[in-house]
Amino acid sequence: MKGHLFNPAPRIGFAFDPMGDGKTAIRGGYGIFFEHTNGNEANTEALEGSPPLVQAPTQFNVVGYGNIGSASGLLFPLNVISVPDKAVWPYVQQWHLDIQHEILRNTVATISYVASKGTHLGRKYELNQLHPVPLSQNPYALGEPIDSDPTSPTFNTDCDALTVNGTPVTAQVTPNLLVACGNDANPFRPFRGFADITRLDDGSSSNYNALQASLRRSVGALQLNASYTYSHSIDDASDGGLFGDGGILNAYDPRAFRASSNFDERHMFSVSYVYDLPFLKGSGLMNRLLGGWELSGIANWQTGTPFSVYNGAQNPDNAGLGNGVASNAGAGQSYADVVSDPHQNVPQFAPESGFGPFIANPDAFVAPRGLTLGDTGRNFLRNPSRWNFDMALFKHFAIKESMAFEFRAEAFNLFNHTQWGPLAGDAGGAGTALSSGTGTFVGPGSNFLQTGVAYSPRILQLGAKFIF
Repeated sequence: MKGHLFNPAPRIGFAFDPMGDGKTAIRGGYGIFFEHTNGNEANTEALEGSPPLVQAPTQFNVVGYGNIGSASGLLFPLNVISVPDKAVWPYVQQWHLDIQHEILRNTVATISYVASKGTHLGRKYELNQLHPVPLSQNPYALGEPIDSDPTSPTFNTDCDALTVNGTPVTAQVTPNLLVACGNDANPFRPFRGFADITRLDDGSSSNYNALQASLRRSVGALQLNASYTYSHSIDDASDGGLFGDGGILNAYDPRAFRASSNFDERHMFSVSYVYDLPFLKGSGLMNRLLGGWELSGIANWQTGTPFSVYNGAQNPDNAGLGNGVASNAGAGQSYADVVSDPHQNVPQFAPESGFGPFIANPDAFVAPRGLTLGDTGRNFLRNPSRWNFDMALFKHFAIKESMAFEFRAEAFNLFNHTQWGPLAGDAGGAGTALSSGTGTFVGPGSNFLQTGVAYSPRILQLGAKFIF
């Protein structure tokens, strides 16, 4: 791999008091920051433990225990990793502009525009996948999934006979339909003799834009802060390392994977305070024992992270691309199709079912059109929003100048209200929420699009510290 050592990273900033009275400030800044990649990203360390130095052959369609292995000495197709032949350092540009003004006595308001742009970010995709079927050659009509004839005795007409509505598929469509029906993709791959080729390179990008507003007020013993952020982060790979995102579903069209970042939270609002309680102020013994308490707390609200609605059918590779990189990472190989507004007619849930509320209407999604990747796309829906209140009570007992005792009582989720978490398959905002995986999207007892986790209930804790 060729090196790349010269990476200029300038930074510039300014602060300006336009009125000259110390009550208004305009600030701005810009900088470039480079990132050193690690062994799981697009550099030579990613090749450690992979073929040809380490060979891990796989065998498909084994019939009978005695057929495991190969008596003729043939080597089964290997899964390998591909990296660029030239080192590229990812970098991010960051800039901001804010105006701060004292609107009232002891009250300061700030409004800011904050942005960043990532370039040459890491991404992961299947380099050895089949080409998708062009829409002009797709034998499936809109809304028609593979094997959609429920009157068939085997319910598998398309895959058994390689026909669509009784018409044999063409030679251009046959490989994709075979793979979509669960057959081995290796005989049809562009690079023969290899199975999955996990490509790691630095070809993705991101951008982030945010409007931030804050208000800070100090009145005697009370300090109050409030802040709100409206932001949007967009990328085509939120984590491009070897163990990061599931990978781009169609390597020949990476722009189709561009969407809201897995960690994108559109709205965030918080209020915090610190209040020195005013009673029993003074220097007497009673005041030292019972006075000097401090009350603090924070309340925040934030919207949920996005996730993808994957096709959970028995053969999820609906387009027949042989994208093993996505499936090996725990993601789906195709998305669902949407047929109505998923935010309307959301069903009620029974608390005794063991699951929480429905995030969206499951009936709005159906199996994707045959030989397509589905039309919902990456990060189509969002997890539930969240309110939280924390509070703490603090007391400092001064014994003498070099000795003191501190007591603290803390409450997390003070009001003990239920805070529903992300879907179980979402892995904390990784954008990989899965469907029920039973081959149907909706059915009796199905928990598709129904959250089953919640954040912690109210937690109370006491703490003491002796300082000497």
